[in-house]
Amino acid sequence: MPCAAVILVETSAPGNLGAAMRAAANFGVPRLILVRPGATPADESVLRWACGAQEHLEIVTAPSLPEAAAPFTTVIGTASGRGRKNLPVIGPAELVRELEDRTPGGTALVFGNETRGLRREDLDRCDLVVRIPTAGAFPVLNLAQSIAILLGHLTIATQPAPATSSNLATNAAMEALMAHMKEALLDIGFLDPVNPERILRKLRRLLGRAGVTGEEVTILHGICRQTLWASDRARRDDHDPS
Repeated sequence: MPCAAVILVETSAPGNLGAAMRAAANFGVPRLILVRPGATPADESVLRWACGAQEHLEIVTAPSLPEAAAPFTTVIGTASGRGRKNLPVIGPAELVRELEDRTPGGTALVFGNETRGLRREDLDRCDLVVRIPTAGAFPVLNLAQSIAILLGHLTIATQPAPATSSNLATNAAMEALMAHMKEALLDIGFLDPVNPERILRKLRRLLGRAGVTGEEVTILHGICRQTLWASDRARRDDHDPS
């Protein structure tokens, strides 16, 4: 789990709280902690914006940020793009690198009030402070946007690599395919008979980058057979005296 909790400090607008709940649930965050909220998750207007996210979150309240952050090993504060220019902050990409060697599941993201952001004393309690880069002319992001952007970065970074197919074609199978392709492509005049390897070399590299499977080799053999059959039929039709 890239993030164990999102902590919202003094979120005031029902719509923002509901949208924040939705963003947290979108990325599989299991816990939402509200510090002195100006709206409650049970409000009808909050639930309209949440779109059912409350069913996927454990939502609790805490009287202060220190109490909300106490269980976590890494607490990440967020700073807006305006003000606090002397604050030591990192960007989302650096945040991902910082978290690589930290305890999995022990990370909490902290977001402040929509108008004021996090107070300096709250930021000083955080292990790391992150700022999302924005255009200087209009730097302020909506709360839910900020949550989604940071959680998106963390989620993408922790996605497992795609499993490598266990049915990749053997070198022998690829050599047989290349010979079959050479036969078919020469037969239809696609390859230069004087130097067929110029194109075949490029085709070999293309297939190598693709990581062709045994099943895909069988399909390509079928295309070669059909190409040869169609070419032979065309020649026979051309020589048919009738």
